[in-house]
Amino acid sequence: MLRAIEKVLNTATTPLSKILRHLGGILLLVMTAIVVVQVLFRYVLNIPLSWTDESSRFLMIYMTYLCLPFVYLTDKNIAMTFVTEILEKKTPRLFAFLALIAHISAILVFVVWIKFGWNFFQTGAVMADSLPIPMYYIYVIPPVMMGVTILFALQKCVASLRNLFGDFEDISQTAQTAALFERTEDDEDEDLPHDQQQTQPLGSKTA
Repeated sequence: MLRAIEKVLNTATTPLSKILRHLGGILLLVMTAIVVVQVLFRYVLNIPLSWTDESSRFLMIYMTYLCLPFVYLTDKNIAMTFVTEILEKKTPRLFAFLALIAHISAILVFVVWIKFGWNFFQTGAVMADSLPIPMYYIYVIPPVMMGVTILFALQKCVASLRNLFGDFEDISQTAQTAALFERTEDDEDEDLPHDQQQTQPLGSKTA
């Protein structure tokens, strides 16, 4: 039963996390371009633009929230992992229990975040300072993405609950999902000329 629930959730969360991550990357490129234009006009042409600061800030907010589900799903948030790695190897069921508590706590935090975010959204009738858009468009992203991230947290809860009962198979394969966007040693070897690949020590890939 738990496996079926996790598979259903994973069918939705995995492609959704990839799409949101790509959108966040596009916004990062746009934000970088705006910052470059801002520096160019302010320090080179001595004609500062009024809209660049606010637009880059809004894009950063969107980028952060869009990438949050992918970060949560693949456990890429900043963390000290030396204790959790020991627990996962030595006492996997205890680790699963603590992970379940952590994910439930995260859901509670997300619910509170949605509540206050929605209250803040209702004050968004005012216009932005330098852009012709109401603040509704900015205030809406936190509660919406918190709601999406709850779906990801539920999937992690189901996986932790399975582990707690002794089922440790990685059904969601989140590690493989994260690896799709990371450069590995094998990828670097493929970029090398063929003769250099042949001359590499045999132990370099197995170290």
